Amino acid sequence: MLILTAVEISAVFQIYRKAAGFTGFGPNGQSFPLTVLQNSTFFIPILIAILAADSIAEEYRSGNLKKALLCPVSRMDLLHAKIVSMFTVVAVLLVFLVLSSYVIGTLSFGWGERTVVDEIVYTFSEGVRLVAQIVLLSVPPNLAFGMIVIFAALLTTNPGGSIGAALVLLAVSPLVEGIPQVRDFFIGYQMRVIPFLPLHDMAAMDLWGGLAVIIVYFGVLYAGSVMMIRKKDILI
Repeated sequence: MLILTAVEISAVFQIYRKAAGFTGFGPNGQSFPLTVLQNSTFFIPILIAILAADSIAEEYRSGNLKKALLCPVSRMDLLHAKIVSMFTVVAVLLVFLVLSSYVIGTLSFGWGERTVVDEIVYTFSEGVRLVAQIVLLSVPPNLAFGMIVIFAALLTTNPGGSIGAALVLLAVSPLVEGIPQVRDFFIGYQMRVIPFLPLHDMAAMDLWGGLAVIIVYFGVLYAGSVMMIRKKDILI
């Protein structure tokens, strides 16, 4: 949470330095959450990677997974609990980011009269709807990214290696995005694009195409995680 707050404070200083993306209305508390969400596409996945890797690889190394399985809990129940926990973490992070952005933005710039982003002016209700849409559309790609880390953690049982793989994936994302033929199939690209379709002319084909890619990622990685947790010698 402190990291996300630091990101918000950093965004405040950036806006003070140059009012990019705002019109004559100026920066305000209504607009600030949209600005922060646009700047958080790198930090939230890092937090998810750390938490997902810790919940699997670190608990495996410390023996906590073994202790859990000594209770009347199946391996599938354990995996599902980890996935539900990750979903909860993603939702809590996004909600905290939005609510704290409203507070920090209002304290820094005042509430303002309109929601303004990318030089487009919205009413208050339209701005709230945009924020809600971005938050909802941020959950699926971040959840799929978390599944990548869970699978890597089950495969390697190494928290550092799992987090490192996630960081490499994020690092190469800008390079892959420059290749139109393959970028649509890359989870990093979908994480950066799908949540912010409401800010542009959202085409149903773009939305459903991106969600289809995410569902494939999640399904394949879930199946792989099921295979790994069934074969892993956790009780030894």
